[in-house]
Amino acid sequence: MSEKDGEPTDGAPADDELTAEQIDAETPGVDDAAELEAAEAEIADDAASDEDKVVATPTRRRRTASRPADKPTGSTRAGEGTRTRAAAERARAAELREKRSIGRFLREVVAELRKVIWPGRKELITYTTVVIVFVAVMVAIVAGLDILFAQGVLAVFG
Repeated sequence: MSEKDGEPTDGAPADDELTAEQIDAETPGVDDAAELEAAEAEIADDAASDEDKVVATPTRRRRTASRPADKPTGSTRAGEGTRTRAAAERARAAELREKRSIGRFLREVVAELRKVIWPGRKELITYTTVVIVFVAVMVAIVAGLDILFAQGVLAVFG
């Protein structure tokens, strides 16, 4: 294809497609880009499957004589209607157990920590210095106000 179509002619990947080496170079906190992509794909699949799980809200129906006498009340044919209330509650309980799983929680924590861009040594020293200077300035302001108010109280109440 031509460069006009958005793909280079020399067989190199397009600008929007990065190689694993380029991703590793651009994300210093990530050791393996393929592992990160696999974790993101797993989370996306979980989200897609969660969106597909829809349970109809139960409604009250009047009993009518139009229902066939040979069909029991609790049975439904495959592919027709909604599932029973008990089946929906079992599915909801299973879903909650899966959501509350410690293993899933730990997998998601690890996936999120892999997304974090950890500061380098130089940045860490800079951030630490800024925090220490800010705390020192705030301590000086509070100490100055304390001394000022103490002298004011002594002057008024003697």
